[in-house]
Amino acid sequence: MRKFLIATLTLGLWSSLSLAQSDETPPPAAPANVVSGAILKGSWHRPDGEYSIQIEDALEDGTLRAGYFNPRPIRVASARWRFGGDTLQIRVDLNDTGYEGAFYILQFNSESGQLEGEYHPASQESFNVVFERRLGPVLN
Repeated sequence: MRKFLIATLTLGLWSSLSLAQSDETPPPAAPANVVSGAILKGSWHRPDGEYSIQIEDALEDGTLRAGYFNPRPIRVASARWRFGGDTLQIRVDLNDTGYEGAFYILQFNSESGQLEGEYHPASQESFNVVFERRLGPVLN
């Protein structure tokens, strides 16, 4: 009788664990255009001024072909992207007069469709920024 009771309890416990595990749903996978960085292509505008980032391409090696404008062109020393832990992140390093050592670290927010993060100006304290996608004219 004791063996039957132990076997019944063990089977019941195993069934409960199996049901609990099967009820868990894995987190949704990120869309392919986010994982590949393709979602970054386009013009991004910072609403607090005339600052913009133009991303022409997100290459497989993690390099971005990007320009930065305020509103005139500012030299981009390097621009990189990466996807990991469900986060698409970019870093844009600037190197121009008044921008030596300045950089952005931004993450793509899939809910808002914005790039959000920090701007680290040269020799100044960093602050939070948001870039919105700039929509072009509607073509027929």
